[in-house]
Amino acid sequence: MKKDEAKQLADQAISALQEELKAGRSERLIQYLDAMSRFHSYSWSNCMLITLQMPQATFVAGFHRWLRLGRHVRKGESGIGIMAPMARCKRDDADGNDSGPSGETGNKDERRIRGFRIVHVFDVSQTDGDELPELATIHGDPGQLLCSLEGLIRANGITLNDEVLALGVKGVSRRGEIAIAEGLSSAERCAVLAHELSHEWMHDYQHRVTLPKTVLETEAEAVAYVVCRSFGLDCSTRSSDYIQMYRGDETTLMASLERIQRTATRMIESLSQSAAGMSEESLVA
Repeated sequence: MKKDEAKQLADQAISALQEELKAGRSERLIQYLDAMSRFHSYSWSNCMLITLQMPQATFVAGFHRWLRLGRHVRKGESGIGIMAPMARCKRDDADGNDSGPSGETGNKDERRIRGFRIVHVFDVSQTDGDELPELATIHGDPGQLLCSLEGLIRANGITLNDEVLALGVKGVSRRGEIAIAEGLSSAERCAVLAHELSHEWMHDYQHRVTLPKTVLETEAEAVAYVVCRSFGLDCSTRSSDYIQMYRGDETTLMASLERIQRTATRMIESLSQSAAGMSEESLVA
């Protein structure tokens, strides 16, 4: 595929993504964000504890929180141990009659952490009940695209590793290294690899320090959308939902249009050449 053809495909896909962003948040995204707002945000150390005990965990919550979400922990399931702070109330004053500058009496309570204890949480896979809303996923048969993407990453001197990543994380770009979560479908793996390769190509150290997360994620996901769509994968509302989850919108997309277009065109052209080379090799064989 020539560069002009790749650019034309990129332009068509960007226009389609623009229209999806104009339409606003999908009903699925609204439901997903509402559900996710009810989950605790765990510290890095607790995320590590969860991952060590159950690498495949996705959404975790305590026994009673699952009940409030319309699900129940199955009998016999073993909990995942995490650390929870123990707090106690400490008086602002020793005798409770200290007067402040306005003449108000003190006697205020302040919560102080006095230690930690182990509590148990459970992954969604250990529960039954109402279905949790999920973000749209990508569908289709990537064919040679997956091999081409992996080859393109390595050809650019980028290390590619399959890893057990933190909860909800599917891929990570580490500047010179891409880690991808184990167990993804082929189509989803393609989308994540395209996203992380976009970070590698578009976002150097300075970009990652200075650009808002909204811009970084909008740019990378827009390129992934363009590439996947150009090779026939069904992106549905996946990318527009992802971008809006990071508070991106049509304005964010258009502000980065030239960078997105250039990167997507480069990736489509490179992948097309790689796929053509693979087809020739298979014919010779």
